[in-house]
Amino acid sequence: MWAYWLGAIPVTVEEILKACPRQRVTALSRGALSYRTAGQGPAVVFLHGLAGNSLSWARQFPALAARYRIVAWDAPGFGLSDAVEPDVEVFADVLRELLDHLGCGPAAVAGHSMGGVVAARLAAGHPDKVARLVLSCSHAGYGESADSPMQPRVEQRVRELASVGAAEYGLIRARGLFPAGFADKEAMGVAAGVAAEARPEGIRSSTRMLQLADNRSVLPRLEMPVLVITGERDPVVKPHLRDELRALTPQARHIEMPGAGHAPYLEYPAAYNAILDEFLSPG
Repeated sequence: MWAYWLGAIPVTVEEILKACPRQRVTALSRGALSYRTAGQGPAVVFLHGLAGNSLSWARQFPALAARYRIVAWDAPGFGLSDAVEPDVEVFADVLRELLDHLGCGPAAVAGHSMGGVVAARLAAGHPDKVARLVLSCSHAGYGESADSPMQPRVEQRVRELASVGAAEYGLIRARGLFPAGFADKEAMGVAAGVAAEARPEGIRSSTRMLQLADNRSVLPRLEMPVLVITGERDPVVKPHLRDELRALTPQARHIEMPGAGHAPYLEYPAAYNAILDEFLSPG
């Protein structure tokens, strides 16, 4: 692992993933929560999306850990984290407990896609915990009623995972993150390896959480510095959701990454990390 931080360049997907900090597990009030951490300095907490886990940030750890204390969680139902109720307030409270456990608040919180929905809810409910907020390829939540049925694609994905196996499932999910014609096999391999670790309980609870979550009333009221990053060719967050998030955060800085799909942290890591670094260390 330490060779990565000392400058050796991994040349395979396996080496990239193995070079990430080791997975740690802590007991919180709602069960086990796993995460990875490296570096020293101001805390930056990364929250992954539906097809991710703490390994999603394999290209951020080595670039940013020299200047920041990086923490990447495994959301409830992912990695070694126990699943919780499919409620965005519960997800945000688990995150609050993790920050308190690690003693790293107020922190910069960078939430990607699903992670952005959770990050925004934490920032709204506990602004003392969030010094800066990054919403990466995210949205406001789907805001459906509690009596709405589970989306059919949820059980379809669970059945797909069981029928094709983890490796093929990971590849299918990874292909859906990138725009047509994307040819970086290393980025694709990392995304597939991460997505292959999905668990049925995580798929179910997190998708339902997003289905019910609604941050439309809280996003305009956020008072900490906010950065919204979007991908020009994002195949996951549709244009109307992207535009809605922009409209709901007029106080934020908005950056669209040209040519990027739904995983700019893997597709264009140097540019993505530079955007983060500038926002995290202004002036």
